[in-house]
Amino acid sequence: MSSPRHHGPELLAPAGDWEALRAAVANGADAVYFGLSNFNARHRATNFTLEELPEVMRYLHDRAVRGYIAFNTLLFSDELPEAVKFITAIAEAGADAVIVQDLGLARLIHRLAPALPIHASTQMTLTEPRGIAFVKQLGVDRVILARELSVPEIARVAEQTDVPLEVFVHGALCVAYSGQCLTSEALGGRSANRGQCAQACRLPYEMVVDGQPRDLGDRAYLLSPQDLAAYDLIDDLVKLGVACFKIEGRLKSANYVANTTQTYRAALSAALEHQSFALPRQSRLDLEQSFSRGLTHGFLDGVNHQVLVQGRFPKSRGVRVGAVVETTKRGVIVELAENDPNLVKPGDGVVFDAGHPEQDEQGGRVYEIHRLASPQAASRGSPPRVELLFGHGALNLAAISPGNLVWKTDDPALNKRLERSYSSDRSARRIPLSVHITGRIGQPLHLIARDDAANEASVTWVGPLERALKHPLTVELAREQFGRLGETPFELADVTLDVPDEVLVPKSVLNDLRRQAVAQLSETRINSTRRPVSQPDALHQLRQSIPTHSGFKLMADSCQLTFNILVRTLDQLDAVLAWTPAPPLPRPALVYCDFEDVRRYRLAVARARGASIPIGLATLRIVKPGEESWLRMVASFEPDAVLIRNLAGLTYFRENAPHITRNGDFSLNVANELTSDLLISEGLSRLTPSYDLNWDQLKAMTARIDPALFEIVVHQHMPMFHMEHCVFAAFLSNGKDHRDCGRPCDHHKVDLRDRVGAPFPVVADAGCRNTVFNSVAQSAAEYLPRMQALGLRHFRVELLRETPDQVAPLLDRYSRVLAGLDDGRGTWRQLQALNQLGVTRGTLQLV
Repeated sequence: MSSPRHHGPELLAPAGDWEALRAAVANGADAVYFGLSNFNARHRATNFTLEELPEVMRYLHDRAVRGYIAFNTLLFSDELPEAVKFITAIAEAGADAVIVQDLGLARLIHRLAPALPIHASTQMTLTEPRGIAFVKQLGVDRVILARELSVPEIARVAEQTDVPLEVFVHGALCVAYSGQCLTSEALGGRSANRGQCAQACRLPYEMVVDGQPRDLGDRAYLLSPQDLAAYDLIDDLVKLGVACFKIEGRLKSANYVANTTQTYRAALSAALEHQSFALPRQSRLDLEQSFSRGLTHGFLDGVNHQVLVQGRFPKSRGVRVGAVVETTKRGVIVELAENDPNLVKPGDGVVFDAGHPEQDEQGGRVYEIHRLASPQAASRGSPPRVELLFGHGALNLAAISPGNLVWKTDDPALNKRLERSYSSDRSARRIPLSVHITGRIGQPLHLIARDDAANEASVTWVGPLERALKHPLTVELAREQFGRLGETPFELADVTLDVPDEVLVPKSVLNDLRRQAVAQLSETRINSTRRPVSQPDALHQLRQSIPTHSGFKLMADSCQLTFNILVRTLDQLDAVLAWTPAPPLPRPALVYCDFEDVRRYRLAVARARGASIPIGLATLRIVKPGEESWLRMVASFEPDAVLIRNLAGLTYFRENAPHITRNGDFSLNVANELTSDLLISEGLSRLTPSYDLNWDQLKAMTARIDPALFEIVVHQHMPMFHMEHCVFAAFLSNGKDHRDCGRPCDHHKVDLRDRVGAPFPVVADAGCRNTVFNSVAQSAAEYLPRMQALGLRHFRVELLRETPDQVAPLLDRYSRVLAGLDDGRGTWRQLQALNQLGVTRGTLQLV
C-alpha cells in the first residue's frame, strides 16, 4: 500500500463537488474529505456517486493528494448490508480513509477491510483519552476531536494518547456537541446524526427568564455561533503534535475552499519552517468575504460566553463596509468602517442590515461611488464618507435608515482571482521521482523510476546500445530530458547512470522512456492504493456472533418487566419515593437521578436507600480533560446503578467500580445490533436506543439481538441541544465562564421561545453545559403493548420540570398501561388534554 506521502502535519480541505475538489487540490491541500450519495453527515451537499469514486480517487492520487470518505452517520440495522456494499467499493477504489461515527460500523469495517484506515468522526464526541483508547481497539487510526476543546485541553489529550489527532481550525461551529444534537430529529424527524440537520440553531429565539421576556436589544440569534478561524494558532497546535488541520465546509463554494486552503497552507508552511506567520489585513478581509458570521477562535482559547455568540445575525455577512448616514435621491451615504479606498468598489454586492435578518433586507450591486470625505478630514482620523449609487429601482431607499450597518456580501474581483487559482486544474503538490539508468554496449538500455512511496516502474529500450561518436549520454542530458514532466504529478529528484562513458542514446528514446515510465508508475500508484476486502462475509460473521436469535423470545419472556423513573430534583425524587401504587401496578424498579449539582447525589442515595428503592446516578454527557473527578464522585456515592452517557464513563466504571450496575443511555448512539452487542460486551447491562430510531428501525434492531437488553424512554421532553455554550452566562451576566459569571443558573429559570411561541426549557449541568429541551413532551403510551409484544421489558419515564404534585398522576397513567389495566391510546389522549402544550408521539411514531 502506498498512498500519497507527505512530511509533517496534514492540511485537510472539504469538497462538496468537483469544483471544490479541484480548488482544494490546486491551492495546497494535503488531503480532501468528501461524502458519497448516502451515509454522510452533509446530505445537502452535492456529494459524489459511488460510480465516480474511482475517478475521484485517481484524480487525487495523480496529484499526490489523499482522499477521505465521510461515512459519518448512524447506521440502522436494515442499512448494514447496503453499507457493506459502499465500504467494499470505497476500499477497492483506493480511498485513504473512511470517517465514521457509528461504533458498530467501525467494528464492521475493521473486520471487512482491515487495511482501510478508519478516522473517528467528530460526531463520536471524543473529548478525552479514555474514549480515544476505546475506539482505538475498534481499529480507529485517527481521532477528530470535538470542537469544544481548548488548546491546553488538546495538549492534555495529546500527552495521553498515541492516536493521531485531527483538529478543526476553520469554518462554521455547531452550537451543540456534534453527535449530541437531537434538535432536527425532535422538531421535524430530520436527524443531524443522519446528515439532515435543519439548522434550528440559526433561528431567532426570545429569552424568557422566570416567566418574563428579557429585552436583549438586537440580539435574537442566541444559539448561532460565530465562525472559527485559527490561522494564528497553527504554530501552537503543530508544537502539540496535532496530525491534521481540518477546514469545515462541504456545503460551501469552491471559492471558499480555495481561499481557506490558501490561508492555512501558508500558516502551516510557516509553522513547519519555524517562521512567524501574520495574516495580511487584505487576506483577513478576503476570508471574511468568502464566508463569515464573524471570525473567532471558537473554543480554542477556552470558554468565553461573551464572544462565541454575537446574536445579531445567523448567516454570512462578509466584510463590514460601514454604517448608513443618510439616503439621497440617487443612493446612500455611508460612513466607512475604515479609511480604505478599496473597501467597496463598483460592482460589489452590499446589503443594508437593520437588525432583522429574518426580514427582506435591502441590497444590490454598487453602480458608482462618490467619495465625500476631504483629505484633511481623513488625515485627522475622521471616518471617510462615500455615496453609494445603485441602478434605477434596485433598492427601496425608503426602507433604509440611518444607523443601518452596510456589509459587502460579494466581491467579483476576489471571485475571479480565486477562480483563476484552480481554473487550470494544476496541482500544488509534486511527487519526487528518482531515475536509475543502466546498460552496456550492444545490449538494451534499462530504466527504473521510483517515487517517494517506493513504487517502481521498469521500462526498456531494446537498442542495442552503440558507442557515441559525439553527444554521449550524460547525467546532465538525462536530467534535462527526464525533467520535462510537464502536467504530470511528478518532479525529478535525481538521476543516476550506470552506463559506459561514451554510450549513445537519442533524445527521442529518452523522451519515450520517460513517457512510458510515468504512465506505468501512475498506474502502479493507483493499483497500490486499493485496499483488499479480506472478509466479504464480515457482517454475517458479526451477526452470527451475537447470541442465537432463536433464544431472544425465551430470554425476553423470562425477563421481568421494569418501570424506571428519571428525576432532576430532590423534590421530584421525594415524590417518586412517596408514590405507592396499588397492586398490580408496578413500583419503580429503579430511580435515576440527573441533578445539576452532582454533589446532591449523596442525599439522593440516602433517601432512596431509606425507601428501599434502588437508585441510579447519571454521569455528565461530556467529560473533558481534568473532569474525571465528576465520575469519581458518582462512584463514591455507591449507587445501585450508574447511567453511562459517554465512553469515558463506560471505561472508568468498568475499571474502577465494576460492582455497580452500568446502563447505557441514549447519548451512546446505539442504532444497530453491532453497536449494541459491542457495548454489552463491554459490561453494560442495559442500553437505551438512540432517539434517531423510528418504530420500524427499533423493530429491526430488536429482531437481531435480545430485546430485553433495551430500556425504552416512553415519556420525556427530548434533549435537543447539548452545548458547551451557556446562555445563562452569555445573556444574564458579563462573565466569560463559571469563574466570573455569578452562576445565574442557580437563581433563574430560563426558556428560549421560538417564532411560534413555543418555550424550550434550558437546564445547566454540573459542568456548566446547557441542554435545551423540547417544549412538548413526547409519549409512547399508546405503543407500550406493541413494545411488550416485541419482547421489550424495561421502560422509563423522565421528568423535567414537573412539580411534586404532578408526579404521581403521571406515573399512575403509565403504570396502568404497563399493567394492562388501561388502553395506551386512551392514556395518550388524556396526556394530550392535560398538558398545556399537549404531547407528541415523537420519533417512534408508527406509520
